Amino acid sequence: MDDFHIEAPTVDSPDGAIDGFPGSKEQGGKNFFVPKLCNHCVDSPCTQVCPVGATFDSKDGVVLIDEKYCLGCRYCIQACPYGCRFLHPEKKTAEKCTLCYHRITKGFTTACAENCPTGARQLADLKNPSDPIHEYLKTHSVQVLKPHLATGAKVYYSGLDGSVR
Repeated sequence: MDDFHIEAPTVDSPDGAIDGFPGSKEQGGKNFFVPKLCNHCVDSPCTQVCPVGATFDSKDGVVLIDEKYCLGCRYCIQACPYGCRFLHPEKKTAEKCTLCYHRITKGFTTACAENCPTGARQLADLKNPSDPIHEYLKTHSVQVLKPHLATGAKVYYSGLDGSVR
């Protein structure tokens, strides 16, 4: 009945990709890894759609969720263009990366930056002119995901493949 069939992409990460990702078996295929964490946007769609203000911007510019107020309506999950929000299966409230707010407010870095074996994840202070990130930004090509959405994303990727943007 249906002559049109689309093959779904194959996702393969044996052993959690601890030894890297296998080579592409398809002609012209390519492999890349892009973590889809919360981008803590300046103009975050998730904050705009929350009917009760449970999703909010902290005074530091981190987008957070107050689970005491979250209704579990999922509007923020649908509004997030980066696909990083989810509904907690037991609490039935929206959740996402908090940028380790409990750590950064005490002067520590995020857990993912602290534990990144290659140092690829960095927490930087763009307002501080002496932060080493400024030299890196001058000498490397960095982009945000989906720049056309103008969300003011605060997560930058170095060497981002054009098919991901």
